[in-house]
Amino acid sequence: MMRSRYFFNSSIIRQNLRQHGWMGIIYALGLMFALPLQLFMSNNPNAKPREIDHLFRITGEMQMIFIVSMPVVAGLFLFYYLQTKSPSDMWHSLPLRREHLLTSHLFSGLLLLLIPVWLTAAVVALVRQWSGNLYIFQGNEIWSWCIAVTVLTLFLFCLSVFVGICSGQSVLQGIIIYALLLLPAVGILLLDSHLSIYLYGYPELSAYHNNLEYWSPFIRMMNISGNPFSSVELWVYVGFSALFIGLSYLLYRKRHSEKAGQAIAFVYFNPLFKAGIMICCMLIAGNYFAQMKHQQIGWIISGYAIGAIVGYIAAEMIIRKTWQIVTRKVPVEFAIYTALLGLFLYIPASGLTGYETRVPSEDKISGVFAGSSYWMYNRAGDTFGGNFLTDEDLFSKDKQYIEAVRKLHLAVATIRPENKLSKPYFDYSEYQSFTVAYSLDNGRELLRKYLVPLKGFEPELKVVMESEGFKRAQYAVSQLEKNIDLIRINSSVGNLNKQVVISDPEEITEFKAILKKEILNMSYEDQTDDRAAVANIAPIVNIDGIGSSTFFNYSWFASYHELEKWMEEKGYANKVRTNAEDVESAKLVKVDHNRTAENVYDPELLLKLAGNENQVILTEDKAVLADILKQRRSYSYKNSDYLVKLIYNGGYTDFVMLKASDLTPGLKALLK
Repeated sequence: MMRSRYFFNSSIIRQNLRQHGWMGIIYALGLMFALPLQLFMSNNPNAKPREIDHLFRITGEMQMIFIVSMPVVAGLFLFYYLQTKSPSDMWHSLPLRREHLLTSHLFSGLLLLLIPVWLTAAVVALVRQWSGNLYIFQGNEIWSWCIAVTVLTLFLFCLSVFVGICSGQSVLQGIIIYALLLLPAVGILLLDSHLSIYLYGYPELSAYHNNLEYWSPFIRMMNISGNPFSSVELWVYVGFSALFIGLSYLLYRKRHSEKAGQAIAFVYFNPLFKAGIMICCMLIAGNYFAQMKHQQIGWIISGYAIGAIVGYIAAEMIIRKTWQIVTRKVPVEFAIYTALLGLFLYIPASGLTGYETRVPSEDKISGVFAGSSYWMYNRAGDTFGGNFLTDEDLFSKDKQYIEAVRKLHLAVATIRPENKLSKPYFDYSEYQSFTVAYSLDNGRELLRKYLVPLKGFEPELKVVMESEGFKRAQYAVSQLEKNIDLIRINSSVGNLNKQVVISDPEEITEFKAILKKEILNMSYEDQTDDRAAVANIAPIVNIDGIGSSTFFNYSWFASYHELEKWMEEKGYANKVRTNAEDVESAKLVKVDHNRTAENVYDPELLLKLAGNENQVILTEDKAVLADILKQRRSYSYKNSDYLVKLIYNGGYTDFVMLKASDLTPGLKALLK
């Protein structure tokens, strides 16, 4: 009587344990191999125990292979009877209510899956103090691991059961489960790419946000080693598990036994299934054609149409289990689906919402950021736990600077300079990348991203880029105001292996002060100058005793005269600066801007074509090489007058350019 009240049937449970006990054994062996055994495994015989803060650091990905697979497998096998007609008829002919059946199978699955988890945790607790253990951790870490794996196992099993009740084919059940685990992140990526193509100023958030993995349980689990689950996340998974169980009880009562073998067990899920497949296919095809054909409208429309056709046909064939899907209603139904999904994709990307022209009023702005390093701040905040970054470092509250950024934003949003990214060849040197971020009084942020042409926007750009607020955020000046343990300075030509490490605290303080002063004194012309950097500067901080570069590295530019003087006084300059002795030879050629478009971004091909016409000049003169190194600029076909191929000692090569105004008397004499 008690068992009946609580919907348990011991006979069904015993039968499931006998028939499917192998799943629990495999799960237990897998977890034992992935965790307790790995405590004592190392290919280094002299390895010493190291302290860890959570057990997922021990082959976390290997653990997750079993965690993301076995609960799903358990759901597939325990509820296989729903997908085949004869077993379905047999089970449902028993004198048991469906709630009894579902509860008994659920309880069987949980026994098979959770006992291995708890057993593994108990074994880890027992062997933690054994000699030979290569990891040091606290007892509460075992509890944390056990709770996390229990919740994840419960979530995946409940999802598998829910999908199994909604579908009528085991293969499709497995595909849908993993599709759902990936769909949120994939959907965000596709929609983000779609909006970034058509909405002017859209910042394409997913390409930069590390938290995209939080939208996909599968990706989140497979990246567990470096970032364990928080208590909030686990409660979210518990909530979803309860939801899936509740829906399973509700839907199982309404499921017809004859739906076994059908793709979708409930006809009212068919529209959602079709729409989901169609919109995914439309986004994939549309984005592909837009990227490959440089946003040509004809190709884009064709891409969405092809995606809609393929998606609809695929969905219909899956639902009907046949390729013969043509009926009278198919064209009408396809047209309706395509029109509705087309509107769903068009309206957000059309600008009808005012997204492209929206600029907040000054009285609603509490802080502003403008520059190209916004995403570095966000990523570094996760990596360094906020040690180097705060909102005050990122956003400036200076009213004059806020108004200057607003004027630049208004000018760009109004004029909307042509998006030349849509053309096959694009020269970034003619543009300044800007992410404009407003911190609003209501606690939200408004983000836009633009490529602003240097020509035509000089007045607005000059005011913004010469402001202290811009330079502090763009060049992470706040990082120079923090504690730094070392400063590593490398030659801008990495293969030369020329390096200086400054470790003296007094010198570090002097260096930081001078570098900060140089950055804050940069003019608009200094910041838009395309001359190659003299050297790269990497501040180093010790994190848990391990030296690691901070999130932002600096450059030693030619305009940093005070820094250059300090480096020379300390004897560091020639140890990192590229000089003529580092270069074997150089090949120079005057750039012919009348060459065909397919050649413009291939300097090696341009050099070869010029060589065929005997227009290449080879020099090994150290004085000339020194002039080239001093005047060299980053290569850009449209802005170059002379292409130079530098051949360094050891065979490393690099392409740079010179303008006519850069030519020294020695270079002019050589090029006559």
